[in-house]
Amino acid sequence: MKQFSNKKQELSSEQIKEYVLQRLEKYKNLNFFEEYAMFMGLAQILEFGLKKLLEENYGYELESMDKWTLGKIKVELERNGLRPDFIDLLKSIVDYRNYIAHELLSNNALMKVLYNKLIPENHYSKEHRVLHKAIYELEQLIFLFDWTNENNGW
Repeated sequence: MKQFSNKKQELSSEQIKEYVLQRLEKYKNLNFFEEYAMFMGLAQILEFGLKKLLEENYGYELESMDKWTLGKIKVELERNGLRPDFIDLLKSIVDYRNYIAHELLSNNALMKVLYNKLIPENHYSKEHRVLHKAIYELEQLIFLFDWTNENNGW
C-alpha cells in the first residue's frame, strides 16, 4: 500500500489528480491489448482489496466470497453502509469492467473486420476511448481506496 504524507486526513481534487496522473505513467508505452490486460488485472486486485475490506470491517469470511463478482461485492459494501461516494465510483467501474470483459475486444475485432481498409492506421476507436476512460476511473478509485484505507476513512 502506498504511504501518503497528508497528515490532516483531507484530500484535495488537485492531490487526487496529481496521484492519478502518476499512476497513469505505467500505461504510456502500452498497446491496446496491454492496456486491456492491465485494466483487467488491476480490477482483479481491487476486487481482492474490497473482499479484504468486507472481511476486516464487516466480518465476512474470505473463502465464502471466492466466486463473488465485483458487482456482488459492490452490493454487499453498499448494503453494509460503505461511503456512498465510494459506492458511486465503484458502480461505474463495475459497469466498465463488465463491458470491457465481455464486449470490448469482440466489438473492436468486429469493427476491424468490417471496416478494415477504411480505418486509418492510427485511428482512435470508440473502444479505445472507452478503455482509456475506464482506466482513468479505475486508477482514481484504486488511489482513493488506498488513501481511505490508510487514513481509516471508511
